[in-house]
Amino acid sequence: MANYGGMYDAHLDILPEDLKKNPFPKPIFRSSTIFPVFHFPGVTSRFLFMGYWIVKRQIKRLECVVTLRSLEGQVLNRASFTINKAKAYRIELAKQLERANISLEKHFMGSLEVEIFSSENLYFSFPAGIINYYGPSFSTFVHSTQRVYNDYEDMSKFQFSHRPESGFNIYADGNREPFIGLNNGIELIKDYKVQVEFINMDHETLKHEFNLGTLHPYQTHIIYPEREVDLQSFLKGKLGTAKVKHRLNWVFPRLAVGNIQKNPPAISVTHTYYDCTECTAQTDYWNQATPEWHNATLMVPLLTNHGHYTNIYFYPMYPASEFQIDIEIYNSEGAMLNAKENVLTIVSPSLIIREIAFKDICEELNIDTSENLTARIIANPKSGTKLPARVKIGLDIGKDAEGMPCNISTNLYPFNPKLETKPRTFRWLPIMMDQNNASVWITNSSAAKEYTREAQVELIFFREKDEKTLTRNIHIPPHGFRVIYPQQDVELEEFFEHGVGWLVVKSSSPHTNTYYFVEGSSGVVGGDHGF
Repeated sequence: MANYGGMYDAHLDILPEDLKKNPFPKPIFRSSTIFPVFHFPGVTSRFLFMGYWIVKRQIKRLECVVTLRSLEGQVLNRASFTINKAKAYRIELAKQLERANISLEKHFMGSLEVEIFSSENLYFSFPAGIINYYGPSFSTFVHSTQRVYNDYEDMSKFQFSHRPESGFNIYADGNREPFIGLNNGIELIKDYKVQVEFINMDHETLKHEFNLGTLHPYQTHIIYPEREVDLQSFLKGKLGTAKVKHRLNWVFPRLAVGNIQKNPPAISVTHTYYDCTECTAQTDYWNQATPEWHNATLMVPLLTNHGHYTNIYFYPMYPASEFQIDIEIYNSEGAMLNAKENVLTIVSPSLIIREIAFKDICEELNIDTSENLTARIIANPKSGTKLPARVKIGLDIGKDAEGMPCNISTNLYPFNPKLETKPRTFRWLPIMMDQNNASVWITNSSAAKEYTREAQVELIFFREKDEKTLTRNIHIPPHGFRVIYPQQDVELEEFFEHGVGWLVVKSSSPHTNTYYFVEGSSGVVGGDHGF
């Protein structure tokens, strides 16, 4: 049977070709992404990235091509520029609209395609950049989602499955409604249909087929399910999820999805991951951990103070399995404050959306939540079973009764003893200095049961203005973390001059991970993991 879910790295498209068992790896000279864009009162769009190729790969010169298209796929403007500086870059939709002689007073929806070209191997087919929907009262973001394949060989490598896409939260309550963004590839598709299965918190399902008619090359279609389906009655005031079965050609299937808020105007965005419930290949599962390791873990930020909440969600999308979730709570210095075993048992297949509300966990364990904390999520298979290769979760951080939370699509990291021989790691992420209430989290944790590796971390800040950098050094203990609030840091405020910045994290621990957030005045929280 085809290996749908076990292509652990293929769907992420993140590993260099020489790490995939290909005897004739083909170099990658084009890296690209295509995504829906919106511009209307209170909401606009942009794409943010840094010249990380210069820092990480020592590629000194690249070319960027930016194409603005209408919803129908018509080219409205095309621009290009050279990337030859290790600095922050931004591509604002408003500027592209002005170049296309489109009034900023008009409502606009369409797509932006960003293509990076190089004469040296880029290794990755996606640029490590973020889609940022923002406005006066909110800012949300997600990393690159879809891309048009480079050639037939590229397409055949990743079109291994047309499984449904899933793994995200939806709302329908009169003020919020879900959206599903689809960008077509280079081929015209007639009589195009998208089947969506909605799932609510009562384990009920509702199926609907959306008939999109003819999809032209590069056409963008935004599906608003609640406008055809009575989702308010179906969801009963609670969140739900969906499985989206689509078949687009010549384009990577990961979708930009989320929810739109009407008042005040805002968008919350995340990305899909494919449904693995019918996956049966050996590579759809991870090897059983040795006694000194948990099978998979993930350290996530935990905010339950000042009206915040932190929840995680396990979606009905895993291959056949049964595994247990344990939780450990840590402070910034890596001290475990308390723990709870067997918080959940996940059984797949099922129709159950499983939720862990950390406010309830902390109250039960008598943990003081006045300070920032982190939660270590631990997954181990039940006896006689194997853990899925990718335990995908949704991480929500939000404010009580205000706006929308982020819904970060991430996964637990399976145990990998080979990482212990890696002397360092390189991470990077944006710093949203032109948005209010931005924060950056840096964690140091692994799947080892007795983790003792400290992280000596060099922080290098990059700005838009020029190639000047600012460097700091910090220490993170095992299971510890550090949080940066850039708007509360006078030195960073002066350095960035209110522009968008980027942070490179060079750590002596391969288990260093990052997250970044923005909390808008409307209460909408944007967030994502770093690269």
